[in-house]
This record gives sequence, structure tokens and C-alpha cells, in this order.
Amino acid sequence: MLRPALITLALTLTTLLATPASAERCRALVNGAEVVIEAENFANFADEVGTRERLMNWPARKWSNLWGAPPACNSGVLFDYLATTVPLDQINGYCLTATDEDGHFLIPGERNYRGNCKKTFCERVNTTKEETVSISKSIARSAVDTISQPDNLRAVAHKSGAFILTGGASALSANLATTGTTLATALSTPAALAATGVSVVAVGGAVYMCSGGEEVSSDD
Repeated sequence: MLRPALITLALTLTTLLATPASAERCRALVNGAEVVIEAENFANFADEVGTRERLMNWPARKWSNLWGAPPACNSGVLFDYLATTVPLDQINGYCLTATDEDGHFLIPGERNYRGNCKKTFCERVNTTKEETVSISKSIARSAVDTISQPDNLRAVAHKSGAFILTGGASALSANLATTGTTLATALSTPAALAATGVSVVAVGGAVYMCSGGEEVSSDD
């Protein structure tokens, strides 16, 4: 009785361990929600992802497959996946960033060889639920009504659920009617006012203010 059971278990483990390391699916926290991505459909940029990252991910990928869970997506796959939500004429100006609370999302900025932002700082703004909804709606309207927007503002509404408004801090504050809100306080800081470009990102039920900041190492 025991021997056939052991043989069955051995065959099952052999099948699982034989699963290719580059699994077809991977998982990630994107725009505040956990997603499972068909990785092979988003592999163009992933070809440029460093070998070091792939080797570091390999043990976790093998373990995840053993337990039936997709491996974590690498940054190249995530960038390609999120790029499908951004207008084609703007994707060249975007890079991948992440926070512990809401995972990965795209913001305007220069990217490194993995698709990650080379230079950025994103601070979560402690907005209320009503403020977050209002900011999202305002950016969505601006994204549609681009003709009437000032030249120094750019609004984008991603299909994946992210809303981004980029420009100078003063122009952003005026466009979003943030007077008296926590976002107004964030936009009025000396660092925000001095930054050449600031982005307000509404994503995953949260609001972030992103600007030029710490340099991202090529190994990060």
C-alpha cells in the first residue's frame, strides 16, 4: 500500500520540478491589486532585464511552482504589461516605480535597463477617501479635455486604473483645486516647488506625489 503511494508522489514531484523555470504566468501587486500575468505575452522588454535578476529569482520560481503558485514577475515583464495601459505616444517617457502598500505602477520619468525609474521619489499623501475620488475624477477629466489644459500640464488615465497629472507644483495645485487639503500641503513644500517636474498619481485608492529625488542604482 505504501509503495504505490510513494511512487505516485515521486512522479508528481518529478512533473512539478520539470516545469520550466520561465513559467508562463507570474504574479505581482500592480496599481494596488494583485494580478497574475501571462508573462510570455509581455516579454519584449524582459529580454533586456539583467541576468543577475533572473538568477536571483530562479530559486523562488522553482519553489513557487512546486506549491502551485506563480513566481513573482520581474521588472521587464511588469513594464511591458503596464505599457499596454499607456498611450503609445507617451510610453517612452515612463518608468516603473513601486511602494510597499500599492505595488508597482508607472510614472513619468527616465528608466534604467530594467524599466525602473532612474531618479524619483514618491510620497504617499494622507488623503481622505473623498479627496482621492475627487483627485481621480479631476485627472480623468483633464486627460479627456487635453485641448484646454495648460502647456505645462499633462494628464493620463491608464486603463489599469492609474490616474497621473504631471507639471509644476503650483499648476498641479490649481488644476486639482487642492486648497486646504493634505495634497495642497505636500505640493507647497520647498522641495516640490523647486522640482522641475512633479506628478500626482491616484492609484489603488491612494494618492502619491512623485518628483525628482534619490538616484536609483543600476543594480536596483
